[in-house]
Amino acid sequence: MKKEKKLSVKEHIAAFVDEHFFLTATLVFAIIVAAVALIVFKAADIRDEKLRMTKEGKEEVELSPDGRDYALEKNAHPEVNEVMEEYFGALAVYDGSVIEKYLLNVNQNELAKIEVMSDYIERYDNIVCYTQKAEAEGAYYVHVYYDLKMKGYDAKLPGVYGFYFCPDEAGNPKICKENDVKVMKDFYVAFSKQEVQDLYNSTALSYNEILDGDEKLKAFMQGFDDMVNEEMAVRLAQIKATEQPSEEPSEEPSEPEVTGPVFVEPTTTVNVRASASEKGEIKGQVGPGTKLERVEELLNGWSHVKYNGGDGYIRSDYLKVVDDGTGSDPGTKYVTAKEGVNIREKASTDGKIIAMVEAGTKLEFVEKGSDGWTKVKYNGQTAYVKSEYVE
Repeated sequence: MKKEKKLSVKEHIAAFVDEHFFLTATLVFAIIVAAVALIVFKAADIRDEKLRMTKEGKEEVELSPDGRDYALEKNAHPEVNEVMEEYFGALAVYDGSVIEKYLLNVNQNELAKIEVMSDYIERYDNIVCYTQKAEAEGAYYVHVYYDLKMKGYDAKLPGVYGFYFCPDEAGNPKICKENDVKVMKDFYVAFSKQEVQDLYNSTALSYNEILDGDEKLKAFMQGFDDMVNEEMAVRLAQIKATEQPSEEPSEEPSEPEVTGPVFVEPTTTVNVRASASEKGEIKGQVGPGTKLERVEELLNGWSHVKYNGGDGYIRSDYLKVVDDGTGSDPGTKYVTAKEGVNIREKASTDGKIIAMVEAGTKLEFVEKGSDGWTKVKYNGQTAYVKSEYVE
Protein backbone atom coordinates (compact mmCIF):
# COMPACT_ATOMS: atom_id res chain seq x y z
CA MET A 1 0.00 0.00 0.00
CA LYS A 2 1.31 3.41 -0.94
CA LYS A 3 2.14 5.48 2.11
CA GLU A 4 0.30 8.82 2.08
CA LYS A 5 2.25 11.98 2.66
CA LYS A 6 1.55 13.52 6.04
CA LEU A 7 0.28 17.05 5.55
CA SER A 8 1.10 19.97 7.80
CA VAL A 9 -1.66 21.91 9.52
CA LYS A 10 -1.60 24.67 6.90
CA GLU A 11 -1.51 22.15 4.04
CA HIS A 12 -4.58 20.44 5.52
CA ILE A 13 -6.34 23.78 5.66
CA ALA A 14 -5.34 24.75 2.13
CA ALA A 15 -6.41 21.41 0.68
CA PHE A 16 -9.70 21.52 2.58
CA VAL A 17 -10.64 25.04 1.52
CA ASP A 18 -9.52 24.56 -2.08
CA GLU A 19 -11.71 21.45 -2.29
CA HIS A 20 -14.82 22.89 -0.67
CA PHE A 21 -14.95 26.58 -1.51
CA PHE A 22 -18.60 26.80 -2.59
CA LEU A 23 -19.15 30.57 -2.45
CA THR A 24 -18.16 31.90 -5.84
CA ALA A 25 -18.00 35.38 -4.42
CA THR A 26 -14.45 36.08 -4.96
CA LEU A 27 -14.44 33.86 -4.51
CA VAL A 28 -11.27 35.44 -3.68
CA PHE A 29 -10.21 38.94 -3.28
CA ALA A 30 -11.98 41.17 -5.68
CA ILE A 31 -13.03 44.79 -6.02
CA ILE A 32 -12.07 47.71 -3.79
CA VAL A 33 -15.22 49.38 -2.44
CA ALA A 34 -14.85 52.78 -0.78
CA ALA A 35 -15.95 52.74 2.87
CA VAL A 36 -17.38 49.24 2.50
CA ALA A 37 -15.25 46.13 2.73
CA LEU A 38 -15.64 42.38 2.68
CA ILE A 39 -13.23 39.74 1.79
CA VAL A 40 -13.98 36.12 1.19
CA PHE A 41 -10.64 34.60 2.11
CA LYS A 42 -9.22 31.37 0.81
CA ALA A 43 -6.37 29.43 2.36
CA ALA A 44 -4.45 29.32 -0.92
CA ASP A 45 -4.45 33.12 -1.03
CA ILE A 46 -3.16 33.27 2.53
CA ARG A 47 -0.25 31.07 1.42
CA ASP A 48 0.37 33.41 -1.52
CA GLU A 49 0.34 36.42 0.80
CA LYS A 50 2.81 34.74 3.16
CA LEU A 51 5.11 33.98 0.20
CA ARG A 52 4.93 37.60 -0.94
CA MET A 53 5.69 38.92 2.54
CA THR A 54 8.59 36.47 2.85
CA LYS A 55 10.08 37.79 -0.39
CA GLU A 56 9.90 41.29 1.09
CA GLY A 57 11.73 40.12 4.21
CA LYS A 58 8.60 40.30 6.37
CA GLU A 59 8.05 36.66 7.22
CA GLU A 60 7.55 37.46 10.88
CA VAL A 61 4.37 39.51 11.24
CA GLU A 62 3.66 41.85 14.13
CA LEU A 63 0.55 42.47 16.13
CA SER A 64 -1.75 45.29 15.13
CA PRO A 65 -0.32 48.76 15.87
CA ASP A 66 -3.67 49.78 17.39
CA GLY A 67 -3.33 47.13 20.11
CA ARG A 68 -5.85 44.54 18.92
CA ASP A 69 -5.03 41.03 20.09
CA TYR A 70 -7.22 39.30 17.46
CA ALA A 71 -9.00 37.32 20.16
CA LEU A 72 -11.43 34.79 18.69
CA GLU A 73 -15.00 35.13 20.02
CA LYS A 74 -17.84 32.70 19.46
CA ASN A 75 -21.30 34.08 18.52
CA ALA A 76 -20.39 37.34 20.25
CA HIS A 77 -22.12 39.72 17.83
CA PRO A 78 -25.83 39.06 17.09
CA GLU A 79 -25.81 41.38 14.04
CA VAL A 80 -23.08 39.24 12.44
CA ASN A 81 -24.89 35.98 13.16
CA GLU A 82 -28.14 37.36 11.77
CA VAL A 83 -26.54 38.35 8.47
CA MET A 84 -24.66 35.07 8.08
CA GLU A 85 -27.73 32.96 8.88
CA GLU A 86 -29.75 34.79 6.23
CA TYR A 87 -26.92 34.79 3.71
CA PHE A 88 -26.16 31.08 3.97
CA GLY A 89 -29.86 30.31 3.84
CA ALA A 90 -30.06 32.25 0.57
CA LEU A 91 -27.09 30.33 -0.85
CA ALA A 92 -28.83 27.01 -0.20
CA VAL A 93 -32.14 27.90 -1.90
CA TYR A 94 -30.70 30.50 -4.27
CA ASP A 95 -32.42 33.67 -3.20
CA GLY A 96 -30.69 36.18 -5.46
CA SER A 97 -32.26 39.21 -3.78
CA VAL A 98 -30.77 38.30 -0.39
CA ILE A 99 -27.38 37.45 -1.89
CA GLU A 100 -27.24 40.81 -3.66
CA LYS A 101 -28.50 42.55 -0.51
CA TYR A 102 -25.39 41.55 1.42
CA LEU A 103 -22.72 40.74 -1.16
CA LEU A 104 -21.66 43.93 -2.91
CA ASN A 105 -20.70 43.96 -6.58
CA VAL A 106 -21.68 40.36 -7.21
CA ASN A 107 -21.88 39.73 -10.95
CA GLN A 108 -24.20 37.57 -13.02
CA ASN A 109 -21.62 34.85 -13.58
CA GLU A 110 -21.22 34.43 -9.82
CA LEU A 111 -24.98 34.35 -9.31
CA ALA A 112 -25.35 31.76 -12.08
CA LYS A 113 -22.79 29.48 -10.45
CA ILE A 114 -24.41 29.86 -7.02
CA GLU A 115 -27.74 28.93 -8.61
CA VAL A 116 -26.29 25.78 -10.19
CA MET A 117 -24.71 24.72 -6.89
CA SER A 118 -27.94 25.32 -4.99
CA ASP A 119 -29.53 22.51 -7.04
CA TYR A 120 -27.36 20.08 -5.07
CA ILE A 121 -27.28 21.78 -1.65
CA GLU A 122 -30.14 21.07 0.74
CA ARG A 123 -29.22 23.41 3.58
CA TYR A 124 -26.55 24.79 5.91
CA ASP A 125 -27.08 23.80 9.57
CA ASN A 126 -25.46 24.72 12.88
CA ILE A 127 -24.01 28.04 11.73
CA VAL A 128 -21.51 29.43 14.25
CA CYS A 129 -19.73 32.77 13.81
CA TYR A 130 -16.23 33.16 15.22
CA THR A 131 -15.15 36.80 15.08
CA GLN A 132 -11.91 38.76 15.39
CA LYS A 133 -11.95 42.56 15.61
CA ALA A 134 -10.69 44.30 12.47
CA GLU A 135 -9.32 47.84 12.32
CA ALA A 136 -12.37 49.62 10.90
CA GLU A 137 -15.21 50.58 13.24
CA GLY A 138 -17.80 47.81 13.37
CA ALA A 139 -15.68 45.54 11.16
CA TYR A 140 -14.78 41.93 11.94
CA TYR A 141 -12.98 38.99 10.43
CA VAL A 142 -15.68 36.35 10.58
CA HIS A 143 -14.95 32.62 10.36
CA VAL A 144 -18.31 30.98 9.70
CA TYR A 145 -18.57 27.32 10.70
CA TYR A 146 -21.47 25.26 9.32
CA ASP A 147 -22.67 21.71 8.65
CA LEU A 148 -23.51 21.23 4.96
CA LYS A 149 -26.31 18.85 3.96
CA MET A 150 -26.15 17.81 0.30
CA LYS A 151 -29.32 16.54 -1.39
CA GLY A 152 -29.54 12.75 -1.50
CA TYR A 153 -26.94 12.13 1.22
CA ASP A 154 -27.47 11.59 4.95
CA ALA A 155 -24.11 12.75 6.26
CA LYS A 156 -23.50 16.43 7.04
CA LEU A 157 -20.16 17.90 6.04
CA PRO A 158 -18.48 20.46 8.32
CA GLY A 159 -17.03 23.55 6.69
CA VAL A 160 -15.66 26.99 7.52
CA TYR A 161 -15.28 30.20 5.49
CA GLY A 162 -13.46 33.43 6.30
CA PHE A 163 -15.15 36.77 5.61
CA TYR A 164 -14.41 40.44 6.15
CA PHE A 165 -17.61 41.96 7.54
CA CYS A 166 -18.01 45.75 7.60
CA PRO A 167 -20.94 48.20 7.54
CA ASP A 168 -21.36 50.52 4.58
CA GLU A 169 -21.60 54.31 4.78
CA ALA A 170 -25.25 54.06 5.83
CA GLY A 171 -24.42 51.57 8.57
CA ASN A 172 -25.92 48.57 6.76
CA PRO A 173 -24.07 45.28 7.30
CA LYS A 174 -22.30 44.07 4.16
CA ILE A 175 -20.13 41.31 2.86
CA CYS A 176 -18.26 42.61 -0.14
CA LYS A 177 -15.12 42.10 -2.17
CA GLU A 178 -11.89 43.78 -1.28
CA ASN A 179 -8.40 44.16 -2.72
CA ASP A 180 -6.82 46.25 0.01
CA VAL A 181 -3.26 45.13 0.80
CA LYS A 182 -3.43 46.59 4.30
CA VAL A 183 -6.54 44.56 5.11
CA MET A 184 -4.98 41.42 3.60
CA LYS A 185 -1.92 41.78 5.81
CA ASP A 186 -4.06 42.41 8.89
CA PHE A 187 -6.18 39.36 8.11
CA TYR A 188 -3.04 37.29 7.70
CA VAL A 189 -2.00 38.17 11.26
CA ALA A 190 -5.49 37.33 12.52
CA PHE A 191 -5.64 34.10 10.51
CA SER A 192 -2.22 33.03 11.84
CA LYS A 193 -3.46 32.90 15.44
CA GLN A 194 -3.29 29.37 16.80
CA GLU A 195 -6.96 29.21 17.77
CA VAL A 196 -7.98 30.14 14.22
CA GLN A 197 -5.58 27.59 12.76
CA ASP A 198 -7.04 24.98 15.10
CA LEU A 199 -10.58 25.83 13.97
CA TYR A 200 -9.76 25.37 10.29
CA ASN A 201 -7.61 22.31 10.85
CA SER A 202 -10.06 20.47 13.09
CA THR A 203 -12.87 21.22 10.62
CA ALA A 204 -10.77 19.87 7.73
CA LEU A 205 -9.93 16.70 9.63
CA SER A 206 -13.58 16.13 10.57
CA TYR A 207 -14.60 16.66 6.95
CA ASN A 208 -12.09 14.10 5.72
CA GLU A 209 -13.08 11.58 8.39
CA ILE A 210 -16.73 11.79 7.29
CA LEU A 211 -15.83 11.33 3.64
CA ASP A 212 -13.54 8.40 4.43
CA GLY A 213 -16.57 6.69 5.96
CA ASP A 214 -18.82 7.34 2.96
CA GLU A 215 -17.20 6.43 -0.35
CA LYS A 216 -20.25 7.43 -2.40
CA LEU A 217 -20.36 10.93 -0.90
CA LYS A 218 -16.58 11.23 -1.19
CA ALA A 219 -16.67 10.47 -4.91
CA PHE A 220 -19.49 12.98 -5.38
CA MET A 221 -17.69 15.79 -3.56
CA GLN A 222 -14.40 15.15 -5.39
CA GLY A 223 -16.16 15.66 -8.72
CA PHE A 224 -18.50 18.42 -7.57
CA ASP A 225 -16.60 21.42 -8.92
CA ASP A 226 -16.05 19.89 -12.36
CA MET A 227 -19.71 18.84 -12.49
CA VAL A 228 -20.86 22.39 -11.72
CA ASN A 229 -18.56 23.86 -14.39
CA GLU A 230 -19.79 21.34 -16.96
CA GLU A 231 -23.43 22.11 -16.13
CA MET A 232 -22.78 25.84 -16.52
CA ALA A 233 -21.18 25.18 -19.92
CA VAL A 234 -24.24 23.16 -20.99
CA ARG A 235 -26.62 25.91 -19.87
CA LEU A 236 -24.64 28.56 -21.72
CA ALA A 237 -24.62 26.41 -24.86
CA GLN A 238 -28.41 25.92 -24.62
CA ILE A 239 -28.94 29.66 -24.25
CA LYS A 240 -26.81 30.35 -27.34
CA ALA A 241 -28.60 27.64 -29.32
CA THR A 242 -32.04 29.11 -28.58
CA GLU A 243 -31.07 32.67 -29.44
CA GLN A 244 -32.88 33.71 -32.63
CA PRO A 245 -31.48 36.39 -34.94
CA SER A 246 -33.64 39.44 -35.37
CA GLU A 247 -35.90 39.37 -38.43
CA GLU A 248 -35.52 43.10 -38.90
CA PRO A 249 -32.23 44.31 -40.34
CA SER A 250 -30.14 46.01 -37.71
CA GLU A 251 -29.65 49.74 -38.09
CA GLU A 252 -26.70 49.65 -35.71
CA PRO A 253 -23.20 49.80 -37.18
CA SER A 254 -21.44 46.47 -37.59
CA GLU A 255 -18.96 45.33 -34.95
CA PRO A 256 -15.37 46.43 -35.61
CA GLU A 257 -13.25 43.67 -37.09
CA VAL A 258 -10.85 42.04 -34.65
CA THR A 259 -7.43 42.50 -36.23
CA GLY A 260 -5.13 41.84 -33.31
CA PRO A 261 -4.86 39.93 -30.02
CA VAL A 262 -7.31 40.59 -27.20
CA PHE A 263 -5.81 41.76 -23.91
CA VAL A 264 -7.42 41.56 -20.47
CA GLU A 265 -6.59 42.71 -16.95
CA PRO A 266 -7.68 41.23 -13.59
CA THR A 267 -10.14 43.25 -11.55
CA THR A 268 -8.67 41.72 -8.40
CA THR A 269 -5.76 39.65 -7.15
CA VAL A 270 -6.48 36.23 -8.61
CA ASN A 271 -4.79 32.84 -9.10
CA VAL A 272 -3.53 31.69 -12.50
CA ARG A 273 -4.11 27.95 -12.84
CA ALA A 274 -2.73 25.21 -15.09
CA SER A 275 -6.23 24.08 -16.11
CA ALA A 276 -9.70 25.63 -16.32
CA SER A 277 -10.83 24.41 -12.91
CA GLU A 278 -10.66 25.45 -9.24
CA LYS A 279 -8.67 22.23 -8.78
CA GLY A 280 -6.06 23.20 -11.35
CA GLU A 281 -2.50 23.69 -10.14
CA ILE A 282 -1.76 27.31 -9.19
CA LYS A 283 0.99 28.62 -11.48
CA GLY A 284 1.08 32.11 -10.01
CA GLN A 285 -0.99 35.11 -9.03
CA VAL A 286 -1.75 38.38 -10.85
CA GLY A 287 -3.53 41.56 -9.85
CA PRO A 288 -5.05 44.75 -11.25
CA GLY A 289 -2.77 46.43 -13.76
CA THR A 290 -1.42 43.16 -15.15
CA LYS A 291 -2.08 42.97 -18.90
CA LEU A 292 -2.53 39.44 -20.28
CA GLU A 293 -3.25 38.23 -23.81
CA ARG A 294 -6.46 36.19 -23.87
CA VAL A 295 -6.30 33.21 -26.21
CA GLU A 296 -9.92 32.11 -25.72
CA GLU A 297 -12.91 32.73 -23.45
CA LEU A 298 -14.26 29.29 -22.56
CA LEU A 299 -17.91 28.35 -22.06
CA ASN A 300 -17.29 27.04 -18.54
CA GLY A 301 -16.56 30.51 -17.18
CA TRP A 302 -12.75 30.44 -17.56
CA SER A 303 -10.37 32.29 -19.86
CA HIS A 304 -7.28 30.80 -21.51
CA VAL A 305 -4.45 33.37 -21.31
CA LYS A 306 -0.76 33.57 -22.08
CA TYR A 307 1.21 33.60 -18.82
CA ASN A 308 4.98 33.69 -18.26
CA GLY A 309 5.69 32.35 -21.74
CA GLY A 310 3.16 29.52 -21.41
CA ASP A 311 -0.53 28.90 -20.89
CA GLY A 312 -2.69 29.76 -17.90
CA TYR A 313 -6.34 29.89 -16.93
CA ILE A 314 -8.24 32.55 -14.95
CA ARG A 315 -11.91 32.84 -14.04
CA SER A 316 -13.45 35.13 -16.69
CA ASP A 317 -15.54 37.05 -14.15
CA TYR A 318 -12.32 38.42 -12.63
CA LEU A 319 -11.11 39.87 -15.94
CA LYS A 320 -11.91 42.99 -17.93
CA VAL A 321 -11.07 43.61 -21.59
CA VAL A 322 -8.58 46.47 -21.99
CA ASP A 323 -7.85 45.92 -25.69
CA ASP A 324 -10.47 44.16 -27.81
CA GLY A 325 -8.16 43.65 -30.77
CA THR A 326 -9.99 46.13 -33.03
CA GLY A 327 -7.32 48.78 -32.79
CA SER A 328 -9.84 51.28 -31.41
CA ASP A 329 -7.29 52.73 -28.99
CA PRO A 330 -3.94 52.64 -30.79
CA GLY A 331 -2.51 55.43 -28.68
CA THR A 332 -2.16 53.40 -25.49
CA LYS A 333 1.43 52.34 -24.78
CA TYR A 334 2.75 49.91 -22.22
CA VAL A 335 5.99 49.12 -20.44
CA THR A 336 6.89 45.66 -19.18
CA ALA A 337 8.49 44.82 -15.84
CA LYS A 338 11.86 43.13 -16.40
CA GLU A 339 11.75 41.65 -12.88
CA GLY A 340 9.67 41.88 -9.71
CA VAL A 341 9.31 45.56 -8.85
CA ASN A 342 7.41 47.85 -6.48
CA ILE A 343 4.76 50.27 -7.77
CA ARG A 344 4.81 53.48 -5.70
CA GLU A 345 2.52 56.47 -5.13
CA LYS A 346 5.28 58.97 -5.87
CA ALA A 347 8.62 58.99 -7.71
CA SER A 348 10.74 58.20 -4.68
CA THR A 349 11.90 55.17 -2.74
CA ASP A 350 10.11 56.83 0.19
CA GLY A 351 6.82 56.68 -1.72
CA LYS A 352 4.12 54.37 -0.41
CA ILE A 353 4.13 50.97 -2.12
CA ILE A 354 0.80 50.42 -3.90
CA ALA A 355 1.63 46.95 -5.16
CA MET A 356 4.43 44.63 -6.22
CA VAL A 357 4.24 43.13 -9.72
CA GLU A 358 6.08 40.18 -11.24
CA ALA A 359 8.41 40.08 -14.23
CA GLY A 360 6.46 40.27 -17.48
CA THR A 361 3.68 42.45 -16.07
CA LYS A 362 2.53 45.13 -18.55
CA LEU A 363 1.79 48.60 -17.17
CA GLU A 364 0.13 51.47 -19.01
CA PHE A 365 2.87 53.99 -19.85
CA VAL A 366 2.37 57.72 -19.19
CA GLU A 367 5.83 59.26 -19.40
CA LYS A 368 9.45 58.65 -18.53
CA GLY A 369 11.04 61.23 -16.26
CA SER A 370 14.65 62.39 -16.14
CA ASP A 371 14.80 61.48 -12.46
CA GLY A 372 15.02 57.74 -13.11
CA TRP A 373 11.31 57.10 -12.60
CA THR A 374 8.59 56.16 -15.09
CA LYS A 375 5.01 57.35 -14.60
CA VAL A 376 2.41 54.65 -15.25
CA LYS A 377 -1.28 53.94 -14.75
CA TYR A 378 -1.97 51.18 -12.25
CA ASN A 379 -5.47 50.10 -11.26
CA GLY A 380 -6.87 53.40 -12.51
CA GLN A 381 -4.47 55.66 -10.65
CA THR A 382 -1.18 57.40 -11.43
CA ALA A 383 1.83 55.59 -10.01
CA TYR A 384 5.60 55.34 -10.44
CA VAL A 385 8.15 52.61 -11.06
CA LYS A 386 11.95 52.76 -11.30
CA SER A 387 12.79 53.14 -14.99
CA GLU A 388 15.63 50.61 -14.82
CA TYR A 389 13.16 47.82 -14.00
CA VAL A 390 10.87 48.31 -17.01
CA GLU A 391 11.29 48.26 -20.77
